[in-house]
Amino acid sequence: MILHVIDNLYPEAGGPTTVVIEFVRQQAQMGKRVAVLCAHGPRLPAQRAALEERWRGMDIEFIEVGTAPRSKRAGAARDAIRRLDPTIIHIHCVWEPIVRHVALYARKSSIPYVLSTHGMLHPYAIAQKRLKKWVYLQVFPSILRSAGELYCLNKEEADFVAVRFQRPSSVLANGIVVADYERPEQGVFRAKHPALADRNFILFVGRLHPIKGIDLLLRSFAHARGRGMDLDLVIMGPDFGARAALESLTQELGLGKSVHFTGGLFGEEKRDAYAACTIFAHRPRFEGFGITVVEGLASAKPVVTTKECRLDGAPEAGALRQASDTDEGFGNALYEIATSSDHGCALGARGQAWVRAVFDWESLACRVDDSYQRVCAAVP
Repeated sequence: MILHVIDNLYPEAGGPTTVVIEFVRQQAQMGKRVAVLCAHGPRLPAQRAALEERWRGMDIEFIEVGTAPRSKRAGAARDAIRRLDPTIIHIHCVWEPIVRHVALYARKSSIPYVLSTHGMLHPYAIAQKRLKKWVYLQVFPSILRSAGELYCLNKEEADFVAVRFQRPSSVLANGIVVADYERPEQGVFRAKHPALADRNFILFVGRLHPIKGIDLLLRSFAHARGRGMDLDLVIMGPDFGARAALESLTQELGLGKSVHFTGGLFGEEKRDAYAACTIFAHRPRFEGFGITVVEGLASAKPVVTTKECRLDGAPEAGALRQASDTDEGFGNALYEIATSSDHGCALGARGQAWVRAVFDWESLACRVDDSYQRVCAAVP
């Protein structure tokens, strides 16, 4: 029995949620018994239905302890672990209370566990909300030391963890089901957003938060439009407090009719937006991996981003356009791809081929299974 532990499975939470859902799906397809323990499942009935459909017919047990009073959730998690009697526990993320409770209980009960950081121990991430994290980091080193394996999201994070916490780790990228994105446009997305009509557009997908650099993207988009680029911009993602400021900036830049805020879209509608777009763009202040960038690549779309998106190996493989992180430089990259369909198609084809070779879930799950076996064998 493999038990995955994560604070929540909110689709709007982005990468970690997507990874856990697909990770356990792949492990179940490989014949493993798998369970997921979290504080909170999807909030909306439609989101819960989508999760059930994704796992339909598979040997996956889902336990949600957030329905219990806050003071009793740790006990509910311990009860679930005792009942499941897992061979190994795979913990996801770093800061949430459920991570601390489960890790400490696993150590006390001699249950081997591994930990995926999902980029949360990168030096940039640790520098955010520094005081709150400093308090937690006083107890966190013991959790790291007791983990049988630590999976970082990129080499930069792994190197930092080795120095800061004196703990070696391996790099484990997120995976993707490429076949889900190898599809023509179905019209589902445009039907719900008639303002786009038959307009060609650049797509951004992610939460509306300052770290995602959407304001920077808007300024680059304005520069490209000023050069004559005739594409709209679709900003797709749930509001994490930045939407009002972004809409104000859109008006200030004179982009009101060419920028479309759709809110958070998921599943079939999101995949159809990828299929419909002309370019996928992401100009973040920091991105530890960028699962939405990988989705853009899997859709065979030309992707424009910067070095602030840590996607190891992608620029070297020619899988995407790594533009300079300035309004003019990024805007020029958008303009050049938008005005050369041959260049865009070739870039998109290379990106899709690279994702298929590097981020296939089956190969990643097999690699982790080997790691699980080594961790379990090391337990006295």
